[in-house]
Amino acid sequence: MKRVLSNSAWLTAAHLSGFVIPLLELPILTRALGPEVYGGVLFALSLALAFSLVVEYGFNLSASREVAVSVGNPKRLAQIVGDVFFAKLIISLVVSSVLLLLLVTLGTPEVLSADLLLPACLFFLAFGFSPFWYFQGTERMIGPVLLNLALRVFALFGLWLFIREPGDAALALYILAGAGFLNTGLTSTWVFREVGRPEFSLAGALGQIRYGWHTFMYRSANDVLMSASPAVLGLASSKYQTGIFVPAEKLVKASAGMAMPVLTAFFPYFAKRHADGEPPKGWLLVFIMTLLAAVGAVILVLIAPWLIVILAGDDFKESAHLITLFAAIIPLRVFNQSLGLSVLIPQGRDRSAGYSLMFSALVAMCVGYYFATAFGALGMVWGLLFGEALLLCLLTFSATRLKLSFP
Repeated sequence: MKRVLSNSAWLTAAHLSGFVIPLLELPILTRALGPEVYGGVLFALSLALAFSLVVEYGFNLSASREVAVSVGNPKRLAQIVGDVFFAKLIISLVVSSVLLLLLVTLGTPEVLSADLLLPACLFFLAFGFSPFWYFQGTERMIGPVLLNLALRVFALFGLWLFIREPGDAALALYILAGAGFLNTGLTSTWVFREVGRPEFSLAGALGQIRYGWHTFMYRSANDVLMSASPAVLGLASSKYQTGIFVPAEKLVKASAGMAMPVLTAFFPYFAKRHADGEPPKGWLLVFIMTLLAAVGAVILVLIAPWLIVILAGDDFKESAHLITLFAAIIPLRVFNQSLGLSVLIPQGRDRSAGYSLMFSALVAMCVGYYFATAFGALGMVWGLLFGEALLLCLLTFSATRLKLSFP
């Protein structure tokens, strides 16, 4: 339990840096670029992040679980590292081919400027190939967390120093992508030096893809849902609507994501309990995390008008109105995340959790796109809330059946 709590603390530190630093980036970018240009940058970032999450493929769960049970076996660790990196390369080639085909067939979306394509690709590679899953499995978070924090602070300083006007949009994206690219390069070198020469195998890479399929659907579909929503909104509405949506989305996403470090840290603990035949104890954590999330949502609604003006400026006051409704997603999302990582997946129900989340994410995007064409950012919020409520029903049904199956 001591190791679980330590792991949880460092994952929380990583998440807090991912919460605070984007909030500090927000006033720099919004004031320098303005709502419309800032919306274009966000569209490029969200598109690149969504595709990078496909390449990540849920290995933060499946591969880290394999690493955790293979610590002390250098040959097996080298094999896992080689197979996972090879699997990511295969997935990235498929994703890049599909994206290129779409650009050639449909043309570049109006909301995406041509000068943002290359830095967006760098951003995609940096986050898609991150080896954080390895350090999570070996339960040694401090080094990668501190490195990530240092590089993000360095990028923040670069934004403050160089971004002054709307014409600096591409430079801003290069700075953000460059920090992520450097982080991935350094941590990957660290992994390869530690495990020695990795064993690359096509059969092993395909095996990792098959093994991680259901955890990919569960983990990545949720991330893609939140990351892709600005891109979907940009296609359905306008740059302005995307610009006012994202500050609210960032606050809500960060608030809901505060539960993930704790849940991720407890995930191996619950999985080991199930493997050892001990009774599950995940439901208590589900209710505690949901209660805390509900309190956090109320606090966010109360401080949103002040916080949005401080962070983004007077031009983004409309974002504060979105949060009044948008904050309802926080306890819904935390309940769903807790149920998946504390009850279903530790007990081998990757498939039901993954399919439920994938279906709900697709429904949310379709409903959000439909309403966004008429209501802009508010319509996208409605779609996300509908998808999260649908997921709650599906996961609760699966978890209730699972609980009844235990004596």
